[in-house]
Amino acid sequence: MDIAKRTRSLSREKTDATKKSILDAALTLFLENGFSKTTIRDISSSSNCSVGTIYRYFSRKEDIFEEIAHMMINESHMVFHAGMLANNQNVYDFLLNHFDKVIDSFSTSRREGIAQLILRESQHNPELRKIYFNVMFLPYTTELEKLISIASERKEINLMCTTFEFTLLILSPIWMAMIYNSNLSEGNIVPIKNLFNLNLYVLFNTKK
Repeated sequence: MDIAKRTRSLSREKTDATKKSILDAALTLFLENGFSKTTIRDISSSSNCSVGTIYRYFSRKEDIFEEIAHMMINESHMVFHAGMLANNQNVYDFLLNHFDKVIDSFSTSRREGIAQLILRESQHNPELRKIYFNVMFLPYTTELEKLISIASERKEINLMCTTFEFTLLILSPIWMAMIYNSNLSEGNIVPIKNLFNLNLYVLFNTKK
């Protein structure tokens, strides 16, 4: 490798490391203090990056949140599209296997914290809601709807509502369990995976 190429490579590595430091610090602060109460100066202090450095990467705090959302949805266990369904695989087994990995990673990936953040702050911050909807929610539900259509065509389910409504039925135990566990429970934590698996079984085994 010549000197110019090596210099560019080292520069990219430094850029990536700096950006990761900013994103990691911002995510921690967003979850601990809330998005609205976190400032660029807070992120600067926590990441050991100057305010000027942060603004070289991100124009606004919302841009940082959007980058975090993209980072989360692109994690290997989150990659999800209807084309991943094998011809000899039923939709129920595909979803069961996929969400098994997704739910197991909730705590370590901190996606559960992001979802709770949206529940708390999106009503007063429409741009935050828009970012979450466009980056994390809509692409996911779009692919789920495609899979539901396939399941309906194969007669794997009895579709008595729209594909979008069925999508919400699939996802609802995750959200309800998160709300209950974080806001309503007095120590009696509901296992999200158990609730999800039972609901999915019922949805795919309901007959006319």
